[in-house]
Amino acid sequence: MKRNYVMEPPGDMKTMYEAYNEAMLEVVKKNSDVVMLYGDFPRGAAGEFLQKEQPDRIYDLGIAEASLVTTAAGLAGGGKIPFTHCHSIFAVGRAYNQIRQNVAFDKLNVKIVLCNSGMLLPFMGGSHQIIEEIAALRAIPNMVLVSPADPVETRKITRAVAEYAGPVAIRLSNPPAPTIFKEEYPFELGKAVTLTDGEDATIIATGIMVADSLEAADTLAKEGIKVRLLDMHTLKPIDEAAIIKATRETGAIVTVEDSSIKGGLGSAVTEVTAENYPVPVKRVGIKDRFGQSGTIAELKKVYEISAEHIARAVRDIIKKKKS
Repeated sequence: MKRNYVMEPPGDMKTMYEAYNEAMLEVVKKNSDVVMLYGDFPRGAAGEFLQKEQPDRIYDLGIAEASLVTTAAGLAGGGKIPFTHCHSIFAVGRAYNQIRQNVAFDKLNVKIVLCNSGMLLPFMGGSHQIIEEIAALRAIPNMVLVSPADPVETRKITRAVAEYAGPVAIRLSNPPAPTIFKEEYPFELGKAVTLTDGEDATIIATGIMVADSLEAADTLAKEGIKVRLLDMHTLKPIDEAAIIKATRETGAIVTVEDSSIKGGLGSAVTEVTAENYPVPVKRVGIKDRFGQSGTIAELKKVYEISAEHIARAVRDIIKKKKS
């Protein structure tokens, strides 16, 4: 099976927050207007650099997420480019009104870094495993929402977001992720990346689930099933052209995410297919239930989002396409 831009085999494991901080070190040194705000979250390499070298560019708001986002909006109104950092569950759960009213409504240049995004946060359970962030944030006008798949893509997204003028939310998953992309792979905000080619079905995945989807595509290839795999790193604005092309050329879609299928990537894709080229769609993701503590492997198994479950969904959707 032909792979595009993908390492053979996957490279080093690294958390997306680490990779994000590596890119932000470049960003803060390059652009003096960038400031960093924290709400009960570790600063990381970039924050530590600013704290030591330029402490007037770093703000610690503590456990006050609404104030965190409001302060960021004020700084953006004064010409700064603020990046906020806190647990995703609290950015969406406690500061949603501020993101909507103070940032997106006025199209302010604020970057909301959603730390510990999605279901795969193993040690803190359902209170911190956020399943609704994609649904909640993609419904807000003017908001761009991105979800990197690995450390390489995280760095590319971080640099692109720093250059983009307007509100952006960045999903950063918690567990270490394998490096799947080659450094030279061409990233463009808003454009899906085709990782494997195929005509039997299409997998559209986002975030940390891209690696599992690639594993599933490899398994299916050994069975003679040729799958197209799209990395949908930009959830909003979603790449409608890539989705429509995939539906026309493969006739069946499986979406994969570590978030709720209700309002998440699965919903976004089916909205596009329903209005343009209806085909069978199977959504792999969290099925209207809260999380719980467990290892990453246990969570993927219990919530049916492992590579095995993705491959099974593809087999099922191909049968439905043929029926």
